[in-house]
Amino acid sequence: MKKSAVLLFLLTIASVNATELVYTPINPSFGGNPLNGNFLLQKAQSQNGYTAERPTLSFIDKFQEALERNIINSLTRRIADGDVVDGVYNTGEYLVEITTGTDGSVVVNITNLDTGEVTIITIPVIGGR
Repeated sequence: MKKSAVLLFLLTIASVNATELVYTPINPSFGGNPLNGNFLLQKAQSQNGYTAERPTLSFIDKFQEALERNIINSLTRRIADGDVVDGVYNTGEYLVEITTGTDGSVVVNITNLDTGEVTIITIPVIGGR
């Protein structure tokens, strides 16, 4: 009985195959499959409970921002089209002064009324207008 148990034990050991354990990371940042990136990001975003606070603006603030955007858009369009009208435009937060240089270039001085920071943009003449 002992011999048959030992023989049976030896036969089972001979038929067992062992392999190495190989670690494969899942996260692509650590060498994992790059196709896992979107899946992991979506999982993280779905678990994220944080939402950034968005300031609620009053109607007057929204109207002022829309008016500023409209004035800046109109000035930009007119400058790009070559229909420059020299003058000073106050948008509430910025003072925009447009002048035509001696060589025909357009000089735009933008002054931030809150900080006093001045930005000067010079647009050269293109094509000898």
